[in-house]
Amino acid sequence: MNSSGGITSTKGRNNSTGAVPRIFALIIGIDTYAVGRPLKGAVWDGKSVTKYLRNKLVPPEHITEIYNEQATRNAIIKGFNNLAMDKRIKKGDAILIFYAGHGCELEAPPGWETDGAKVQGIVPCDVTPPAARSKTVHAIPDYTIATLLNRIAANKGDNITVILDCCYASGGTRSEGDAGLRTRSIESKDLPKLPHDIDKNIRESSSEASRKSITPAGFAQSGERSHVSLTACGSREKAHEINGRGLFTSALLLVLKKLDINTLTYTELIQHIGKNDSLIKRQRPQCDGINKDRVIFRSKLVGTNQPMIQIEIQPDGALKLFAGSVQGVTPGSRFQIYQHHLVDSSNPCLATLGVATIQDYESILKLNFPIRELSSPAYALQVDVGRENDIRVYMSPALRQRLKNDMNWQAFVSGDSTFGSYSTTDKIEADMCLDITSNDRVSFQTCNKLINEHGISRLPHTTPLDVDTITNVLGSASAWNWHLRRTNEKSPLKDVLRIEMINVKQDLSRWEGDRRPIIPDGNNLNTSGIVDIVADPTRLYAYQLVNNSTVDLYPYLFYFDASALIIEPYYLGPTTSTGKADCPLPKQSKMTLGYGANGRVPFAYCLEDEQQIDVGIVKLFVTNSPVEFGMLSQGSPFEGGRASVRPEQVKSILESIPYWDTRSMVLVQRRA
Repeated sequence: MNSSGGITSTKGRNNSTGAVPRIFALIIGIDTYAVGRPLKGAVWDGKSVTKYLRNKLVPPEHITEIYNEQATRNAIIKGFNNLAMDKRIKKGDAILIFYAGHGCELEAPPGWETDGAKVQGIVPCDVTPPAARSKTVHAIPDYTIATLLNRIAANKGDNITVILDCCYASGGTRSEGDAGLRTRSIESKDLPKLPHDIDKNIRESSSEASRKSITPAGFAQSGERSHVSLTACGSREKAHEINGRGLFTSALLLVLKKLDINTLTYTELIQHIGKNDSLIKRQRPQCDGINKDRVIFRSKLVGTNQPMIQIEIQPDGALKLFAGSVQGVTPGSRFQIYQHHLVDSSNPCLATLGVATIQDYESILKLNFPIRELSSPAYALQVDVGRENDIRVYMSPALRQRLKNDMNWQAFVSGDSTFGSYSTTDKIEADMCLDITSNDRVSFQTCNKLINEHGISRLPHTTPLDVDTITNVLGSASAWNWHLRRTNEKSPLKDVLRIEMINVKQDLSRWEGDRRPIIPDGNNLNTSGIVDIVADPTRLYAYQLVNNSTVDLYPYLFYFDASALIIEPYYLGPTTSTGKADCPLPKQSKMTLGYGANGRVPFAYCLEDEQQIDVGIVKLFVTNSPVEFGMLSQGSPFEGGRASVRPEQVKSILESIPYWDTRSMVLVQRRA
């Protein structure tokens, strides 16, 4: 074990199995502090994580450890910077950053755009008291962490996992009646206030590429694209250690050691942690990030990239599907059942089942006989849709002639198929028209009136004359159309929920985090439900979700790309171990995406080279309870390979509608 510059790098035999991508890790654990109550289990947690990595996954020379008096403010920042500059780390390699110690929550310095929110941070070992006579050492605020993560992401890619076993809520360090329990946070009164120019040298040395990257200011915030975060508890909860062990880290390692990490996603990981009774009665771990459905330590989806839905086996043997009418499940849906969420040769389909009953957020599958090989959690993949939601497809005579001898195509034409669509000979009633081009490719024309009236008819993409590819596009189009048009007919939030879109710009007069702060530049553009803009990547926009109701809401925001049939998540919210997440949009509040406290970078829009106009729809789903909406996401079927599409394309038959609603905004993008 060699030490250099206060940072210890472990070296030794490579125990990696080679079953996962290359991993580089920064492990930080602090028990001893200059202020506040010392901890007993943070260093143990860090060393336990290192032991797990060395035994299972990572060459020891890929692990950097910083403990106790070594974990100074400068050393922690240096550890982040070393990851960004390490020439051994290639783009797409996995990077793990683990921190166990005290967290904190401080007042934002004057001039920082936080919408009144406080600034979260981690506490280095050498932090000083508020009235220190010597040089003041501050906590490391989330904006600085965001800067450092931006640098890593800009250089090494978005395969970054950040694990934080600390908390920010203050108030007490010991639980009554449990002498071994300690809280991992330091109260703001025991820490120096943050100056407005803190870490100015770090921010101003940040490269232009880093400033353009997509990590939000606030490493515990939602909507992260550059990394996935696993945190010990909700933002208003406390993270605990008991008898010299962090509750969260102990539960985390228990799951990692028990399950196959080659098939385990971040979402599954946090859900398995939630089964630890000693943990969840005190705190609710959270998983956040757009890429939370990836397999852990993977830079992209492995196996099928179709959205899978979790299943739980009930005590009576019934199979509960964690999707219901709100997500779009109806009768006629059929689902293939798998033990794991990845469809490959090691994970065969165990059964194909229909839907027996549908509730608001869950359903029960029809099960005629028990599946002995199945254990919880299992997963479902839709293979059939409710026919009332299929799109009607017209094919030109020339295309019909070319495909007349294909048995799969004839099954589609006869109506005996599960492609999410059916054939019609009436062009007027069609939802999509197919033709063959002069170079023997298939073209697609959408007949969606909402899209057509804004100038989009023929999609800019074509496919080969291949039945599987064609039907994949039709399945994507079916899901795209269904999720776009479905809504709650009762609209309980009709006059109190809205989407606002605004121009934003950088404030060049000051720095905030790793970049110039983003500020509004004008009024709400969405006054009629249609916004017409010039597509220009230098023009920046943000969204504001406004909840004037008396109900706390959980929002899920998507962008529906009409030209490519993409459903892109703009905001999904966190996943928790117990299903009860922090509420992002409380009653009588606003939530910004693209600037402000949530810290997301702005949105920009551009056209493909051959396009003169494009149309997209920004659609907001809200519920009064947290729900997994990631299953709606889908990639483009035109990009090669199967799109992540065809989620539950069915509508509710229940007369009792749950408390949910939607809002939509048409976004027209024109060439300058």
